Amino acid sequence: MRAICLAVLVACTGPARHVDAPDQSGVDRHYTIWFGGARIGTAIERETRSATGLVFVRDEKMMFRRGEATISIATTIEIETNPQLVPARVVWTERGPTTRRGEATRGPRGWLLDDHREIGGAAIPAELVPLLTRRDGKFSGRVFLPARGFVAGAGRVEPVAPGRLVARLTLDGGAIAEATIDVEADGTYDRVVDGEGVIAIRATAAEAALAFEPVDLIAATAIPITGTRGDLILLDGDVDLPPVPGQAVRPHPDGLVLELSPRLPGDLGAPPRDRDRSRDIHAIVRQVQARITPNLAAGPTSARDAAAAKAGDCTTFALAYAALATRHRIRTHVVTGLRIDGDRLVRHRWAVSWTGRAWIAVDAAYGSVPAGGDLIGLAVHDADDAGLVAGEAALTLVHAAAWR
Repeated sequence: MRAICLAVLVACTGPARHVDAPDQSGVDRHYTIWFGGARIGTAIERETRSATGLVFVRDEKMMFRRGEATISIATTIEIETNPQLVPARVVWTERGPTTRRGEATRGPRGWLLDDHREIGGAAIPAELVPLLTRRDGKFSGRVFLPARGFVAGAGRVEPVAPGRLVARLTLDGGAIAEATIDVEADGTYDRVVDGEGVIAIRATAAEAALAFEPVDLIAATAIPITGTRGDLILLDGDVDLPPVPGQAVRPHPDGLVLELSPRLPGDLGAPPRDRDRSRDIHAIVRQVQARITPNLAAGPTSARDAAAAKAGDCTTFALAYAALATRHRIRTHVVTGLRIDGDRLVRHRWAVSWTGRAWIAVDAAYGSVPAGGDLIGLAVHDADDAGLVAGEAALTLVHAAAWR
């Protein structure tokens, strides 16, 4: 699965109280980023003001392990605005195992991306929201996420108590991200906590520069399965599991009881029956496995990159399979959820495809067709950036698991 991301609406930027903003020209702000009590990164922000406007730059460096692989990812977001903080240009660059870049330029009809997609002109980059909140005391409007494929949604930041704000972002695909901001008396904030438990804390330059031991995010995000091993799993959480192939759900006073088996058909609706495409699905999985080498150090893969990827994790496999299946006119969706790994649940991603006769689960990362028996689907979505964000939001809703 992808690395954890800080709640993007507030994005570790600036104060969020209604105060007269001082001259911020050349001011640097430093933050340390934490997850599960362990340090995972550093962010440095700089505002440079002039008579023509403002340039805001955020440099974030994340370092963590995924199993035995150590991953370092550096992300830079640069925003140019006029003196009234109306944005005109956004550039996003990610440097990791590979380098990725995106650019958006605002024109008379809205934002034009460098891949020729368009975004409505009323939207602004999420990283600019805290500066507007500092000026206006609150925010409500359209935003987009440069580092997440420029997906867009509705954002809101509101005061809920003295020195505290709550930010909420509802993406167009339905995913919701929330964060709580603790604000200092001078208008800056002390920390930001997002819905996944990632925490950004204001720091001195010396504190931000301190070295840290990278934490294993697979272990840190895993959910232990308690109790004596049984045939069923009891999930505790605010989840409404989709009826994907491979699982059957029934309510329980303490949560949801799951039966898991590749023989369970699920209920995703019944498209028109067609010739059986099972052999084609098997062939596509073999093609994906022949091309992609499992590599947890390969870094995150976007929906656009996966079709040509040569190495990657379960997300890469799922997106590459979905791209090829769709190209062969096989109706396919991506599933985000959990996989049983011994006595724990780890984050995982796979696909479901319509064979022409039935829906089946397809786990290209493990070559399983039909898959199931060890997979718990939490969200079914499209194989695009908005779908991936929606799937990741669902991962935060499971609190505990137990054998039954």
